[in-house]
Amino acid sequence: MSNKPQFGDRKTAENKRKALEALKSHGDRREAAAATGVHLKTLRGWRQRDAQFAADWDATIDRVMKRLREEPQDDEGKLKRSPLQYGLKATPENKQIVLAMLASGATYAAAAAAIGAHRRTIIKWSDRDEEFKQRWNDAIEEGADTLEQEAMRRGRDGVDRPVFYQGRIVGYTKEYSDYLLIRLLEAKRPAIYRAREINVTPQEGSDSVLEIRWREPESQQPPPCAGMN
Repeated sequence: MSNKPQFGDRKTAENKRKALEALKSHGDRREAAAATGVHLKTLRGWRQRDAQFAADWDATIDRVMKRLREEPQDDEGKLKRSPLQYGLKATPENKQIVLAMLASGATYAAAAAAIGAHRRTIIKWSDRDEEFKQRWNDAIEEGADTLEQEAMRRGRDGVDRPVFYQGRIVGYTKEYSDYLLIRLLEAKRPAIYRAREINVTPQEGSDSVLEIRWREPESQQPPPCAGMN
């Protein structure tokens, strides 16, 4: 009996290769199925029966998600809509998309829109799955770090703005955001920079006078005057 691969086996191997290439290019398993002319159920069967194909498939999805995580915005500065759209089910792929979007600083609504869902849908996932809830919280913290780093860049390091002359860029000027810098200082050193809200409305039936004095932080208080008891 010949051990040479049969035509059907060679055809299937070629289709699997095409499916992986389409998945890498488009990030959509429907595109992968269309590239090979097979049904989605066939792709699922290949993954279940072929461990190597399943590993290659998962590795390809990881690369697609890595691209989304590293470049979450398009040329116009808008968050990209992930190409990995599988409907509204809480599949591992959908969960990974949502977590990647949250980690990039996206809102719940933007993360849900990446899979064509409503924000309430993905919020329910974290309510029903404790393990996913922990990953959800970690992704939100990572997203907050990302946004904070961007705020620091704009407030501290500045952003290059083009200077135009007669319709052509002739140079760049550094533009800083005082507002972002103030908000960062309020968050980092609230005892010093955060404004206090004081209610100066006297209580009903009271003739008392409210006296307000500024008190320097202890580390900045001047030393007592010499000779003062």
